Amino acid sequence: MTSSSTEGTQWRASGNYGPKLASKSSLLEESRLLLEAYAQSGDIDAACQALVNGVLPQRSRETRATIVQILRTRLLRWNPPTWVLTNLAAFAQATSSDAFHLAMLLHIARQDLLLYDFVQQVVVPRWYAGTTNMMRSDVQGFLDAVQEDHPEVNGWSHTTREKVSQNVLTVLRDCKLLKGKVKKQIVLPVVPVPVVHHLIRLLQAEGIAPEQIAQHPDWRLWLWDMTQAQKALDSYLKQEHMI
Repeated sequence: MTSSSTEGTQWRASGNYGPKLASKSSLLEESRLLLEAYAQSGDIDAACQALVNGVLPQRSRETRATIVQILRTRLLRWNPPTWVLTNLAAFAQATSSDAFHLAMLLHIARQDLLLYDFVQQVVVPRWYAGTTNMMRSDVQGFLDAVQEDHPEVNGWSHTTREKVSQNVLTVLRDCKLLKGKVKKQIVLPVVPVPVVHHLIRLLQAEGIAPEQIAQHPDWRLWLWDMTQAQKALDSYLKQEHMI
């Protein structure tokens, strides 16, 4: 359920790491279909049902239902305001796929603490150090390093850790922060202006103080520094003032 109100909105994940990425990776095309169905009906529950009923290409209804449940967890469980889904639906229908992919990177990471922390603690420092190669062993090393703060990782099976490691890199590649099928490398994404404005609105609505918006770590999901963020924020505020 979504609304214009932000009462009950959980803007980002917190707490323990969950192995959610062990089961499915990005599901970007399925997410696009959901958002396109939402754009047509204006009703997210009806859009979800449409996917289960056959909009998704998977042959098994049970598989379609499982995928929709995962999409609900990623896109809806946090109770987003209606404008967020409206923006995402517009990005899903945009001619360029960059807007959709980079907006999804933002939202998937904000709702998956493990993915968010991996980008912040591994990908970003590596990029600024001038090293671009990324491998599954980097994710495994990250999981080893965080076990003191996140002892729940200790309870994951070897298979679960392997799947999480693979899917973390797959999500980041699908969302255009990495490139390459076998050997993956970090790439600096080109973020369309509407997606930049979407993040600013998210941070404003979340209650981030105006003077702290440009310093917020969410910008680092796109490998942006504070100078880039401040320039984008100034441009946005100037545009808003002129309207």
